[in-house]
Amino acid sequence: MRVALIYPSCPEPMLRISVRSHEDFPSGLGYIAGCLRESGHTAAIFIPDLFLMPMARVWRELETFKPDIVGLSAVTRNFMEARRVTGEVKRRFGCPVVMGGPHPTALPRSTLLGLPALDAVIAGEGELPMLALAAQFDKTGGLDFEKIPGAAFIREGRYFENARAEPVADLDSLPYPALDLLNGGAARLGNEKIITSRGCPGQCNFCANICMGRKFRPHSPERVVAEIEHLMKKYGSRFFHILDDCFTADNNRAHRICDLIISKRLKIAWDAAGRVNTLLDESLIVKLKKAGCVRVQLGIETGSQRINDLIGKGTTLEMAEKCCGLLRRHGLEPYTSFIIGNEGETRETIKETIAFSRKLKSTISVFNTLIPFPGTAIFEKYYKDYDRPDTDWTGWSSQWPGRPYEPRQTALSGTTLWLYTLRAWFSYFCSPSQILRILGGAFNWLSISET
Repeated sequence: MRVALIYPSCPEPMLRISVRSHEDFPSGLGYIAGCLRESGHTAAIFIPDLFLMPMARVWRELETFKPDIVGLSAVTRNFMEARRVTGEVKRRFGCPVVMGGPHPTALPRSTLLGLPALDAVIAGEGELPMLALAAQFDKTGGLDFEKIPGAAFIREGRYFENARAEPVADLDSLPYPALDLLNGGAARLGNEKIITSRGCPGQCNFCANICMGRKFRPHSPERVVAEIEHLMKKYGSRFFHILDDCFTADNNRAHRICDLIISKRLKIAWDAAGRVNTLLDESLIVKLKKAGCVRVQLGIETGSQRINDLIGKGTTLEMAEKCCGLLRRHGLEPYTSFIIGNEGETRETIKETIAFSRKLKSTISVFNTLIPFPGTAIFEKYYKDYDRPDTDWTGWSSQWPGRPYEPRQTALSGTTLWLYTLRAWFSYFCSPSQILRILGGAFNWLSISET
């Protein structure tokens, strides 16, 4: 079968200018396309942008491709555009259209009821359901969604929802993401992003990791390093962004990956995300540095232990301080992120967060106002009434004033949270000592880029 996969534009806060490297590559669609190709089907991936692949060109490419099935991937930020594209696909091609991703996975019924052109929602991981779809269509010339794991659909006015497929247990059985199928191979390659594991053991109430689940499922260290070597050989890649929710969830595995990189003498630089309670082993931090890791992204979220406990972070402020101190001591840049507007947030706890962010002395800190994404505990507790077919999700994920809802998880208004978020940014980046750290990080980055 011929399967086209589309990741619609995220129109706000800014337009996607162009897809110039695989930093912009939707890895989930890459895995699905790789699996389809391995099974004998033909797949193509399209990411609309402003210049290289405007939507007008996507339509022309699809006319040439002649898809039998079109699959769209949607998050809350691009959901309204995904709705528009779905209707246009059905009008132009009349083929089955399915949608996956975090937003429709969280809200399958209202997604279907609000979008008659959509044939089905595919909840959870997409590889096995899309293979089943393609195989069934290839064999019968039609689709019976009752036989597709994870499918939600409407038949004769009734809503049906199948049990999800079991998560892929052996990730090494999956082919590499099909990078070459992005926009017909038109993207100019640059820094690569790879996924070495799925699932996060954390229980944070704001996390929308609804597709991958909480169970940590890793690629083997050997497969991780083999993929790095593959990207180095095929594309000349030298810098890698590891996009795991928590790369260091299994310290023994992280040690082994570093050992392989070191033993193979791979001249690479890379970054990854971790949790502070998994980065207290100094020997691992030393090895990360030796293996080419240059920075570690840490979700700290708050400077209040009371809020930290309330949101289910499962860490302590002392862990965060120790982790950042160890990283700095061994020449790794800590990149920290914080959320303003957590459940139970007050003006006092926000001030504690701002003070704590400066205390950690990370190279960069990022401050965002909490977004209650569908599929999170926060959404289920406070915003469930928005789960309607007629909800306009435009601006839901915005970091600017004018969201279509007021905060319910805190007594503070949306305007107040936004102003405090601005205050946090200015307080952090206007500090003379912080400016020096940023400059030091910039010089470090330049030296890495030249090697």
